[in-house]
Amino acid sequence: MEFFDSETIEKAATITEWIEAMETALVASVEKNYLMPVRMHLDSGKNTFLLMPCITDEYWSTKLVSFCPGNRESGQPSIYGTVILNSSKTGEPLAVMDGSIITAMRTAAVTATGIKALSPSGSTSLGIIGTGRQAVFQALFACSVRDIDVIRAYDPNRSNLNQFSDAVYSRYPEIKIIKAKDSREVALNSEVIITATNSHDPVFPDDKDLFSGKTFIGIGSYKPDCREFPEQLFRQLDQVFIDTPDGKKESGDLITPVANNWFKEDKIYTIGELYAGVVVPTENPTRLFKTVGSALFDLFAAKLIYEKLMKRKP
Repeated sequence: MEFFDSETIEKAATITEWIEAMETALVASVEKNYLMPVRMHLDSGKNTFLLMPCITDEYWSTKLVSFCPGNRESGQPSIYGTVILNSSKTGEPLAVMDGSIITAMRTAAVTATGIKALSPSGSTSLGIIGTGRQAVFQALFACSVRDIDVIRAYDPNRSNLNQFSDAVYSRYPEIKIIKAKDSREVALNSEVIITATNSHDPVFPDDKDLFSGKTFIGIGSYKPDCREFPEQLFRQLDQVFIDTPDGKKESGDLITPVANNWFKEDKIYTIGELYAGVVVPTENPTRLFKTVGSALFDLFAAKLIYEKLMKRKP
């Protein structure tokens, strides 16, 4: 059995290969040639622990995730994870992988598929709310599918914001990075906006002028009591795209708008349906892609890394 650490995983495949793997996973999610139970949530105070298995004819993956928001106070990542990959045919354990980097990179790749499908091809400005570890990969992957020349980022934690700025600048020194004073500045001046927070309340003021004509990607809200977007965004949408139908039961950013009649549940579609040609976006330029993650994406990510690295073995 192999062990792949974060550095090995990050170098194993290109950003393009990651995005292509997630596009394949999204189409597979429509075809449903897999077995995947609803992920198990275990909440202990403010901490959350997740168990996420998925099986295809070829592979069986299991991800164990811990989310401990208090870790930020000690300078530790808030998310840790482990991915185990087995053969579906024999049950043989094939590899153990750092699940934190798998989560960060597959989430960024899924975001990139949404940006490709929903944002104007000429978009050049990116906004990011929440600049923890995931945000760096979100920025890198977003910049690989759009010719971004300016990034505006906001985080009340200035240390996170500074680390984010340094990390992105080291990869894309030609891109101007602006440390915004608040979320309003980010929304007003960005064409594509990514939210990556664990907020229980909307991170934007409830002002419709902040949202018109923009593409929003929400990756942070994954529990019923968590929300990143206010009412006025949903009032301007014709459609909401999601990565998995489970999000409709898990995320406050989907549960609350439907419950309050800000948005109709029958106008929520998966991004996989879009890639499979089942649905097309309307002409309305105000768009939202909400992700909560899926064990299916972890399986395709683990498959990508395992097969790439096995080919390199002597």
